Amino acid sequence: MSQQFVFWRTSEQLDARAVYEALMEGEPVAGLDLLDLAVAEQALIGAFSDWTVEARRAHGGEQTILVSPDQRASIDAGYSPESVTVSCSWMSGEQYNLVIQAMATLQLPLYDPQIDERFDSVPI
Repeated sequence: MSQQFVFWRTSEQLDARAVYEALMEGEPVAGLDLLDLAVAEQALIGAFSDWTVEARRAHGGEQTILVSPDQRASIDAGYSPESVTVSCSWMSGEQYNLVIQAMATLQLPLYDPQIDERFDSVPI
């Protein structure tokens, strides 16, 4: 079972579904802030410090892959200049929340495409 979460920052009122679709097509979206992707990657790795890092941007890759200690759950994070897309496989709700909180600390609110909802204000 997997879930996808997408994070971006903007001060504008944008149609979240339209932003998501453009990002998934690899198109730039006017009104989104450029992100410090190294900081975003480190926040994810830090939130799952006991997980194995199988790939990371800092080593020249385009994504971050983390695998749980029991090798059942995983995170595959992809990046664009304006967004972080995290695919989570076989994770618990508590683990989903760790991903969301890690991005919230960077002021990156969640868009959940499964329910087509953007959460612009997330308590940290």
